[in-house]
Amino acid sequence: MNQDARHIFVGDLADTPLPEMLATIHRNRVPGVLEVQLGEFSKRVFILGGDIIFASSTNRGESLGDALLVSGRITVAQYRESALQLLANPGKRHGQVLVEMGMLTEAEMRAAVLEQVQRIVWSLFDLAEGLVTFALGEDRADEVYKLRIPTPRAVLHGCKTVADAKRLVTRLGGKSTLFSRRPVPEHLTDFQLEAAEEELLNLVDGRRGLFDLCDQGPFSAGLNARVLYAFNCLGLIKKEKGAATGIRVQVPSTDPAP
Repeated sequence: MNQDARHIFVGDLADTPLPEMLATIHRNRVPGVLEVQLGEFSKRVFILGGDIIFASSTNRGESLGDALLVSGRITVAQYRESALQLLANPGKRHGQVLVEMGMLTEAEMRAAVLEQVQRIVWSLFDLAEGLVTFALGEDRADEVYKLRIPTPRAVLHGCKTVADAKRLVTRLGGKSTLFSRRPVPEHLTDFQLEAAEEELLNLVDGRRGLFDLCDQGPFSAGLNARVLYAFNCLGLIKKEKGAATGIRVQVPSTDPAP
């Protein structure tokens, strides 16, 4: 990636997919803001201690207020009233204003904020291209509704649910490409895989090719391939040196997560 004076890196999702970017950020445990430019809109992911603590979008349709309105958690009248209160108190967050006005409880607001952040983050995994910057800083460290989404879990979930996996899985190599397990990296010692994920990881032995791993894993072939790509991003597995590339593994464009 190219560097400039303002950012640690500047790149494009067409060259380096989001899961690889997030895995690198988590590995280095650097605080900062990952911003993706999408035409007139931009989305930002705030990271502290390597994990995701918040996400935002300049697209009004993805705002917290609009999400609460669409889900029926607040009425149009409540939305307008809270918007006026927000204008009168520009130093406050919309969610904070809604709670203070008694429209939602603290627990309800925390759940709503988490849902909003997850929607924004998951939407980024489906982007095949887009300008990305990562700048150091601790913005949102003082967020009223503090969240912490472990980045390895975000990488796994995002890879599982991405609509078109071909652009990701082709980066693994061909059907005969061999993979072996790496020692668990220090930054992942406290991270727990789900049972089926662990089962797939245990199949990686340096003797099974990519096709066999996708065929024999606990998920569907397409989902196994997605999870293997996530493992590779996170540094849990590695390609064997000199492994044949051969014919690319074909995976369905869409394959629902379990």
